[in-house]
Amino acid sequence: MKQKSAFSALFGLFVFGASHAVVQAETRYCLTGPVANGEDVPLRLLRVRESEPRTHFVADHDPSRPNCPGPGDACKRRGFLLPDDVVIAGPEINGYNCVTYIAPDVKKVKGKIAETNGFLPAGALSIVPLPPPKPGDWIGTWTRIEEGEITIKALAGGKLRVDGEATFGARDPERVKRGAVNLGSLEGEAMPRGNTIALGDGYDGTKNPLSLDKGGECLARLRLYGRYLVVEDNLGCGGMNVSFIGVYVRLK
Repeated sequence: MKQKSAFSALFGLFVFGASHAVVQAETRYCLTGPVANGEDVPLRLLRVRESEPRTHFVADHDPSRPNCPGPGDACKRRGFLLPDDVVIAGPEINGYNCVTYIAPDVKKVKGKIAETNGFLPAGALSIVPLPPPKPGDWIGTWTRIEEGEITIKALAGGKLRVDGEATFGARDPERVKRGAVNLGSLEGEAMPRGNTIALGDGYDGTKNPLSLDKGGECLARLRLYGRYLVVEDNLGCGGMNVSFIGVYVRLK
């Protein structure tokens, strides 16, 4: 993979209240992938078919490319995936899926890992069947593109212990210099239900926590899709602009 997306756009969409339509309801945009746009978007694990040696990402709509996403070289991005690459995908809309891809051998470089978000032709993708996760599938330290890490440990009786730390502004030298980095934490114990862990008093994980009003209490939903851990919260798990929202992987 050759491209990565700007994670800062995610916080622009969520924390500062931009319209949810930018990502999902307005289907011509896939700025930050399909995850955590404030709606309960169906997610799937999809695999790139072997029909093409390269499957290129497709550009979002913009004034210079009014017909995108669509077929043809005008909408083709430089970034591409290879056969058998696996992505987290939203529903198929107008022949395309908005997806997130993180390479299985990704490494952290200067505090970040590479992540690519964008459209892929739905015809180039096939569903990956997912059996219920085994307890060991959850265990380990999970990292997102930047400023967030979650550790999951096994407890007696099948419960899992979740501990996470996230920041906002830790990669901004000026914010660091003036002590303006905001911190957040995520912690709790829960019994997984299928591929879901729900954290928060009375919260069962059936709805996106961002859609719920819990008076500032931290709510989080962790869902496991193969090697991807999708995390959503209600923006109540830390200081201003801090969120655990994102797609996480375990680094080798």
